[in-house]
Amino acid sequence: MLRPRPAGYEPSAGTRARKDRRMDAAKQIASLETEPLPWAEICARYPDQYVYLIDLVPPPLRSPEIISARVIGHGATDDEAFEPIRDLATQYPRFAVRFTGESTIPLIRPSFF
Repeated sequence: MLRPRPAGYEPSAGTRARKDRRMDAAKQIASLETEPLPWAEICARYPDQYVYLIDLVPPPLRSPEIISARVIGHGATDDEAFEPIRDLATQYPRFAVRFTGESTIPLIRPSFF
């Protein structure tokens, strides 16, 4: 049970900042969400960026390609791309993260020896 707040109660700066961030994220997500786009178009619009995708059209079995998806966040880093949807996990419980550029990190294969 919640206690009533005393008269003249002012929320702390941290509480206000979290609330403002959630409201800003909700406004920003409405402007970021795109129509379904093919992967080539996503790469053209967001070159060398991390993108958060929803509503992915499933590719043929065992194919790594993305047929189409909607972008809900993008940025130069994974954290920057995730920031707009951080507080919207209930609205978007399933999403994918992809990088639209070429990876400069070598692929490490597991060694069984």
